[in-house]
Amino acid sequence: MKKILMFGAALAAAGLSLSAAGDPREAAAQAPPTSAAAREVEVVVERGYHPSRIEVRPGERVRLRFVRREWSGCTREVVFPTLGVRRTLPVNQPVVVELSAPAAGEVPFHCGMNMVRGAVVVRPTS
Repeated sequence: MKKILMFGAALAAAGLSLSAAGDPREAAAQAPPTSAAAREVEVVVERGYHPSRIEVRPGERVRLRFVRREWSGCTREVVFPTLGVRRTLPVNQPVVVELSAPAAGEVPFHCGMNMVRGAVVVRPTS
């Protein structure tokens, strides 16, 4: 029973359901998100940001899911200075920052002390 519950939870996290597998109408209702949906990237905060550089396309919506795995006071918050965003990062609790990428360039982010740094890098499509 425990394995079935874990499998069901994994499917739910992926946006699927057990009942949608057999009925095409329900499968269509559960279709994957369109290109307008935000792409989610997990950023682990432990002795830096991992990954510290996230490449996106111009105008792409991205959800950065920060998960802090350390107790350092330096990384207790993340700051996006060009966006005016500052978020507290509790240990082992995901914090989401959603943004739309600019046409070109970088959107920097750093810890509250400006010692740990990262960036969302916009790469134009060729």
